[in-house]
Amino acid sequence: MKKTLAALLTGLILSAPVAAQTIDTISFGVDGGYPPFDVLAPSGEITGFDIDIANALCDNLHAKCVFVKQPFESMIAALNARKFDAIIASLSITEERKKEVDFTDRYYRSAAQLVARKGSTLSPDVATLKGKTVGVQTGSIHEAFAKKHWAGQGIKIVSYANQDNVYLDLMSGRINASLQDNIQAASSFIDTPRGQKFAFAGPVIQDETISTDVGIAVGKDNPALRDALNGAIKAIRADGTYDAIVKKYFSFDIYGN
Repeated sequence: MKKTLAALLTGLILSAPVAAQTIDTISFGVDGGYPPFDVLAPSGEITGFDIDIANALCDNLHAKCVFVKQPFESMIAALNARKFDAIIASLSITEERKKEVDFTDRYYRSAAQLVARKGSTLSPDVATLKGKTVGVQTGSIHEAFAKKHWAGQGIKIVSYANQDNVYLDLMSGRINASLQDNIQAASSFIDTPRGQKFAFAGPVIQDETISTDVGIAVGKDNPALRDALNGAIKAIRADGTYDAIVKKYFSFDIYGN
């Protein structure tokens, strides 16, 4: 009888739901040199959009956030060496990186978009760009895209050594539009005094070669953390926290469709 009762009790214990794993602390690898996403202040504090998102996720999970500064090029190696638990450093989700780490769902989308004078009817298509001149940065994915899809279609593509030179010629009227990452365009041009006469022209270009999801990287051996962060991302998007953080840094939606 004792053996039977013990067996029944053991069965009940084994069949009971396993309690959710508690996460007390999450350490994030951050770069500290990619404004406005992460910026190293003279005081040594790292601030920015990524940092605010990480803190919001930790708050949702009732966990403590710890930030570890790490050079961007060695982020994944450091994660896999267990220097920290996750990477939040505007890391694009690519097939190559997915071979080494797991990613959460995206927390924003890096997207390409044209910039032109306010009131322009230009859009990223051959019909509206024909006869126009588009500036791009030499060696960029935007240059490759423009040359592949627009050059030879009656659209002149002009390449520049750096993005600032593209904006200078856009302001002077030498080119009709600039193609670049829309977040970079907003933070360094449109939302500054010199860019007050300019705006995005047309929608985000829906092409995976220049518009990619950005997620938080975690070790392949840590699915519990990945799943917890995914739940927290959904929660802060649902309760308005995410939108409030976005509005602090950007004048437009960076999450995407």
